[in-house]
Amino acid sequence: MRRWGGNQLYTMASIMAHNLTRELQMAARPKEKGTTEKRAPLWRFDELQTLRHLIIQRAGRLTSPKNQLTLTLNGNESVQRDFFMFLDAFNKAA
Repeated sequence: MRRWGGNQLYTMASIMAHNLTRELQMAARPKEKGTTEKRAPLWRFDELQTLRHLIIQRAGRLTSPKNQLTLTLNGNESVQRDFFMFLDAFNKAA
């Protein structure tokens, strides 16, 4: 157990991150397909790396207009749409 504890913890953390990412995408997006005989997936899933680039690794600045901390990003509409889509999914889950 002493040698495998770290590996087991890392594996469980990876599994939880994968499952949470899938659940978030399923909550944020509508189903793209109906059920099929061959059991094709109902949603189109992005890879974790893609989501990390789209949401987490964004250039932004924390500003405090009127003494309220605000994340300021560029004016790209698709980025804004993605942020609000995932924020809505988080709010529904909470």
